[in-house]
Amino acid sequence: GARDGGRPSGGRVSRRALLRAGALGGGAAATLAAGGVAAASARAAAGARVPASQVAAKPPAFELFAQPDLNFETLFTLGSAGYGVSEVGEVVTAVNDINARGASYQAYFDCFAGLARRVASLADSELAAGRSASARSAYLRAASYYDACLFFVLGTSHRAQEAAVYARMQRNWNRAAQLFDPPFVPVRIPYGRSWLPGYLLRPDHSAVARPTVILNNGSDAQNVDLYAFGGAAALERGYNALIFEGPGQGSVLFEREVFFRADWEHVVSPIVDWLSGLPYVDPGRIAITGWSLCGESVIRAAAFEHRLAAVVADPGVLDAWLAYPTGIRQLFDHGYSKAELNHIWNTDVVPGLTPVDRFTLAKRSELFGKPYLAAGRAGRVFTDLYDLGQTIMRVNCEATAGLVTSPALVTSYELDEFVGGQAEAVFRLLGDIPRELHTFTVAQGAEYHDAPMAPQTRNQVVFDWLDETLS
Repeated sequence: GARDGGRPSGGRVSRRALLRAGALGGGAAATLAAGGVAAASARAAAGARVPASQVAAKPPAFELFAQPDLNFETLFTLGSAGYGVSEVGEVVTAVNDINARGASYQAYFDCFAGLARRVASLADSELAAGRSASARSAYLRAASYYDACLFFVLGTSHRAQEAAVYARMQRNWNRAAQLFDPPFVPVRIPYGRSWLPGYLLRPDHSAVARPTVILNNGSDAQNVDLYAFGGAAALERGYNALIFEGPGQGSVLFEREVFFRADWEHVVSPIVDWLSGLPYVDPGRIAITGWSLCGESVIRAAAFEHRLAAVVADPGVLDAWLAYPTGIRQLFDHGYSKAELNHIWNTDVVPGLTPVDRFTLAKRSELFGKPYLAAGRAGRVFTDLYDLGQTIMRVNCEATAGLVTSPALVTSYELDEFVGGQAEAVFRLLGDIPRELHTFTVAQGAEYHDAPMAPQTRNQVVFDWLDETLS
């Protein structure tokens, strides 16, 4: 795939190199091989030593599916059982059914959709009978199973119904939310001339001003995931918690088509404004946790929003672009014009993409703009790689991390297949502030990006640090 003189030639770009396109979501991956690229690049950027265990990701030792992205996502569904967000037996039965049919995005969607419908129907029956605890449990699980469908919908014949699948998931989450005590309160947070949706979780009905944690999603998890990875743990420890959907996330993306922005301080500051006005929120103890892709975003936000009492980058992400493999990034290093680069993309690369490649590209790009969302829902590969790359390159905290004044916890995961090695780089760039770097390990069962099998271990570390920092 070498190019002469900065001009496209007839040579074919290596598709294998180009489209090992790992990405950043609280879940996503067509492959588990991108971590080495990210690690090496991050090390070069900040002189960080990269543990060998983070450079070469290995196939999952616990294999539900041979296809890595199906396996990785299902580990999240399974791992969340500790918070009642799934039932191990239900998940394993669905996995067996999918494998019996022949594992594919379509089979995965169909089996989990069937499970979600059955559990949602059970929840409705329990609610009608006045059994609120049973109904809440079933609604939570139904939301989780629709979440599993939603993640892979762009790889199926239902791709055009992405917003409708989101709505089915959200209906079940919302019904579960109303059955907690106290109920989780749906809120609208002023955001420019618009608003951001969220849920405020409180441990009791009192007017005590409590520490409050903003749970900042990444690129593709949903409200029910944030309950397992932070919300439930916050309530157990006497915190208020805010789960919200920002630009490029949840309903803001799927229903309103408002896309991700790199200058995340313009998302976080209105949230801090709003929380600070609530009588049961201690304005001096507002913290934020940024999950997955937004491990970068919360560092960027904290560089400008100094009212935050603590910030958790989970994991530390220096540069979203580094999560993309050498093949894609090198196209941008040759000085091609937009027209030249997109010509190479559309003529040399796109025709040879596999179904996994096509799904991964759709999922990883939809949050960044209307052309990408529309292409994914139409079953097409987007045509403008150039603008996508320019957009993702702006998701970078290298120039802003040193401006953070809040105490910071930066996490890292052994065998992180997407951003392995970047946490050390972020940690080194932080200034003279109280800061801690914590690595989750294979020995703990907390390996892989965001510890899909170990939310309780992850939450314990994060909230122990918050307890100490906010005390």
